[in-house]
Parts: sequence; structure tokens; C-alpha cells
Amino acid sequence: MKIDFTNKNIVIIGGTRGIGQSILELFLNCNAHVIATGTKADDCVSLNKDKYTNVKYKHLDYTCRKSVNNFLEYLKSIECIDVLINNAGMNKIDYIENINENDWDLIYNINLKGPFLITRSVANTMKSVRRGKIINIASIYGVVSRSKRAAYSASKWGLLGFTKAIALDLSQYNILVNAVSPGFVMTDLTKKILSKDELNKLITEIPLNRIANANEIAKTVVFLASDLNTYITGQNIIIDGGYTSA
Repeated sequence: MKIDFTNKNIVIIGGTRGIGQSILELFLNCNAHVIATGTKADDCVSLNKDKYTNVKYKHLDYTCRKSVNNFLEYLKSIECIDVLINNAGMNKIDYIENINENDWDLIYNINLKGPFLITRSVANTMKSVRRGKIINIASIYGVVSRSKRAAYSASKWGLLGFTKAIALDLSQYNILVNAVSPGFVMTDLTKKILSKDELNKLITEIPLNRIANANEIAKTVVFLASDLNTYITGQNIIIDGGYTSA
């Protein structure tokens, strides 16, 4: 079975690094036309335009209302959006008594309000053609949690509830909505946050005894977005090597 996105438009919110970049590259390898966002004001070199010609970069910074409004206006100009991937996210780790309101609002604006604003716009476009796929990148911390993750867990729990609710709202238009919740993934950010000893300890807590690579997350996202998925909606697919089952 071959997955082919020829002549299909894919919007990836947060597609310039980590999991988002792996998702972008896999879609491009499946012949998709991709619109990817990032927080840099100019074209992002990480999109490797020498290798891929069917990708367009757009600036989107959820902390700037002008940037959000400009991108929402741009979305209205696209006649057909086949797939939306809400991947942008952030985390600040601290104990509840140390979390200030600004950090709480920032995490919520990026992890939950942002997907709401983009999805609301894209849903109208998808409804006009009565088809589409929306995939929200959540986290295992929307299913379980850990110390110092109050704001992040709350936002990802909210994103999962949002996913289920809009799956019901949009089902009559043949728009399938799902979430993917990665566990621990070997990205540059993971390497930066965790020491070698911390990584080794974490690996012992994962039944598969290793941390995922970003491409393993991307493959599930692309499957859910493809024509192979015709009946999965309102679900949260956990990709964590068995961590939340242990």
C-alpha cells in the first residue's frame, strides 16, 4: 500500500524542527504540497528548499496577535486544505507555587488557543468540500502527568478534549479529527534538557528500552492523514513505547 498526497495541500503548524520537521519531510516524500509555519520572520533554511520545491514557509507566532491575524487571512485565500496538523507547542517546567500567570497564559495560548483559532478557520474551508483530516499533536502528559508539569498537562488535557469535541462537530462533513500523543522523543530539545544520565534512567522506565525518534511519530501522523484512514476519528493515539501502560 502506497501513501500518496499528490495535489493535496497540507498545513503544518510548527513544521521547522523536531517532530514537526519530520512530519513535514515525510509528507513531502509522499508528494504533498506543504505550507509550514514557524516563528522566524523570514524563510526558514531548515525547510531545505534546494531539496524540496513544493513547500511554502509562513510566519506564525502565537504570542503576536498581528502575526496570528495575518496567517488567518492567508488561510482564507486557500481554496482547499486537505490536512491540518497542529504541532506548535511549548512547555515551562516548574512547581505549581512558582508558576506565574504570564507563563500559564503563554502555554495556554500556544498549546490550546492557537489550535482553536487555526482549526476554526480551516474547518470552514474543509466543510465547503465536505472532507478533510485534522491531527493535533498532544502528549502523554495529557494522559498521565509528572511533577512540575501542571500548566503543560492542563493544556494538553484540554487539547485532547478539544479533539474529541470537534471530531463530533465535524463528523457530518466527513472531516476526521484525531490526536497523536508522543512519549519521549529524541529531538534536539530533549538532548538539551536531559543529561546523559537522565536519559539512561528514563530509558529504563520505557518497556521498549529506548526513546522514540521523530520519524516514528511522523509515520503515524501521515497514516491518519492519508486515504488509508477512513474511519478513525475522535481518538488519541499514544506513541510511547509502552510507558503509560507500565
